[in-house]
Amino acid sequence: MKLKNGDTIAFAGDSTTDAGKLSTPDGLGCGYVKLVRDALFAFRPYENFRVVNAGISGNTSADLLARWDRDVAAFSPEVIFCMIGINDVWRRFDCFDPQYVPITEEEYEKNIRAICEKAKSARCFCLMTPFYMERSRADEMRAMTERYTAALYRAAKACGAHVLDLQKEFDEYMQARPGQSISWDRVHPGAVGSMLIARAIWREFEM
Repeated sequence: MKLKNGDTIAFAGDSTTDAGKLSTPDGLGCGYVKLVRDALFAFRPYENFRVVNAGISGNTSADLLARWDRDVAAFSPEVIFCMIGINDVWRRFDCFDPQYVPITEEEYEKNIRAICEKAKSARCFCLMTPFYMERSRADEMRAMTERYTAALYRAAKACGAHVLDLQKEFDEYMQARPGQSISWDRVHPGAVGSMLIARAIWREFEM
């Protein structure tokens, strides 16, 4: 992926992208989005990039799709990274509201396809897989995350979208240390996980 001087780069997603953006003066949060922006400033000082954090905590794929035009397309980004899906899975485990209707794998795939269509105005678009920092693939939430990820890959293939496999990044880390060493809930990346995500994105930028 080749960045061009003056590009607007948008990162769309949920809390893993949001990372407390409303509590920081620049609106970038304390996670991987800020790390990517800082690297661009440090290693490409003669170029100017606009970085947009379009993550909102708690969002599902349906939530992101509903606000895409306002929060992503409105900035006319040339480059978009989108990581959404872990809440589609997680709400099945942590929501005890009997009125809640979970997003099925089929609905998730449909939402990702719709997001891909909306992102076609960007020069570069990259989906990033949801991840769960659990070594055991027999774990119920890890297994479900993998099924939703498979749905994301199907949508990406149908739409010709590029996919960055973040679960692979965390699996490599977990060969040495458990996911709980990064995050107690195994979902929010924290400082270490954010660095792993940022490194994967830097590779996409060929920095």
